Parts: sequence; C-alpha cells; structure tokens
Amino acid sequence: MSKNNKKVQKQENETVAASHKKANIAVIIVVSITALILIAIAVMCAVRVDPLDGLKRPERYELYDLGNSTPTYTNESAQSKIRNAMDDMDFSVMNAVLQWNWDYSYNFVRDVNGNKTTMSADAISAVSATSTEYMVELIYKPVKIEGGKIDYKTAQSLEVDGEKIYFDRVKILIGNTDGSVGEIRLYPYIYDRVHNKAAEGGETYSNYKITAVKVRANTTNAYAALASLAKTLSK
Repeated sequence: MSKNNKKVQKQENETVAASHKKANIAVIIVVSITALILIAIAVMCAVRVDPLDGLKRPERYELYDLGNSTPTYTNESAQSKIRNAMDDMDFSVMNAVLQWNWDYSYNFVRDVNGNKTTMSADAISAVSATSTEYMVELIYKPVKIEGGKIDYKTAQSLEVDGEKIYFDRVKILIGNTDGSVGEIRLYPYIYDRVHNKAAEGGETYSNYKITAVKVRANTTNAYAALASLAKTLSK
C-alpha cells in the first residue's frame, strides 16, 4: 500500500473513530437524561402530600351524613374509622403534576378580585353537609376567653397565605374527587364566638368573621369510607 493510501486509510479510520466517539457520547447523554427523568418521576411518585398535615389531631370528630345538619352518633369504633378516612386524602406530587395542580398549600377563599371572602357567625353555623358532600367537624379543646379576650396560647393555629389564624373547631366538607386531585374546604372557627351570642367584650358574635380555607386533596377513598360508615350508623 502506498504512503498516500495509508494516509487516506488512517484519516478514514480517525474519522470513523471520532464518529463512534460522538455517537457514544450522545448515547451516554440520552441515557443519563432518561435516568434523571426516571429518578425524578420516581421521587415525585414517592413524595406524598397530606392536605391535613397542618392540623393537629382533634379530641373527637363529628360526622354529618349527606344532607344532614345534625351530627350522626359515633362510638369509639366509628371515631377510629373517621380518623382513618381523614388520614386517607393524601396524593402523590406526580399525580398532582400530571393534572397541572402545583399549589398544595392552604389558601383563603377569595373573590374574582382576589379579596378574601368573609363569613358571619350565622353563615359559619349554617355550614353543613350537602346532598353530595359529607361534613366532618374536628373538635378541639375550647379556647380560653377571659374578659372577652382570647388566650391564643390555648387555641389551635394554622398558617394560611402567610397569615396565622386561630380556632378550636374546623368544619370540613368532603365530596368525591373520583380519583383526581381535587379540593376540599375548611371552615376554622372559635366555637364561643359563633354560638355564644351573649359574649361580653372583645370580638362578639355580631362582628365575628372568618374566611374559609381551600386545599388540594384526593378524597376518593375518604369519601367511600365515610359513605360506608354513615350507612352502617344509620341502621
């Protein structure tokens, strides 16, 4: 083989080697990106969001059957089942992302202009189960009120839109999200301010206001559990 032919052959071999090297680098990059995506997906599937994570476990629960404005009698066994149902509204971050739900925090209910919508004591008292939603009320130890002033150290608290709110009861309406990441509404309030119309000093029944809170949740399992329990308790 002549020197020119050898030179040409060498250049061709170098070109082929360089092409193989570039191809291998491309494959490595694609495989690495794919692996990172799969890892990210696995992490997002593993990370769970609990919509009630910001609330402490109450002293007891009250369950309101569909369409009822009075609670259903519950024994210790039923209380345990309600607690389990309330603990079963979590969802994976991946599930939420696939449904374009990015905000899992507690948010005040607002009007079209972005202003908080307030509720009077009468409106809070009237909140109850609907024809399609069960209501579970979380009952905590009553806050201490002396001289019309609330001892906030004895109240429950929750951070919502950067604001701390205080309460000793929370009404929660639970519809069926049918396997999707939907939304539930919470109505945190202070029992004395809503039901004690003769309260003296401080913030009284006549001017007490709250704003409902919304948060993402998958209620499918919880709704089924509450429906089954309500059916059992109604017998």
